[in-house]
Amino acid sequence: MHKDIIVVGAGISGIAAGYNLKKSCQNKSFAILEARENIGGTWDLFKYPGIRSDSDMYTLGFNFKPWKEQEAIADAPSILKYLNETVEEFNLKNKIRFGKYVKKANWSSSTNSWTVDVEDKSTGELSQISC
Repeated sequence: MHKDIIVVGAGISGIAAGYNLKKSCQNKSFAILEARENIGGTWDLFKYPGIRSDSDMYTLGFNFKPWKEQEAIADAPSILKYLNETVEEFNLKNKIRFGKYVKKANWSSSTNSWTVDVEDKSTGELSQISC
């Protein structure tokens, strides 16, 4: 498989990258590879009581989708809700490949390209994506 751009992870940064690629690089193909079965990174992974942002969400949130909740320091469920809304609103889910663990990436100077080794977490199957 070939993609022009690979984004690793569907957390806050990966979602922001997906939005910006979709908006500004419409002629480029891309995929967001997420090892887990959910978006959100930290905000979905950690479940301990009281987990919350240590930065205000007006700063941590997206400039293209401002945080509108009253609580500036948000808890994980609120942040995860915001991230899911963002993915839905900007139609990014079809760009996310869930259960795809990036094992390694190799740069080739002779071809000016990357080869990304990816493991499918549900089957263990290995594949390569060039970009």
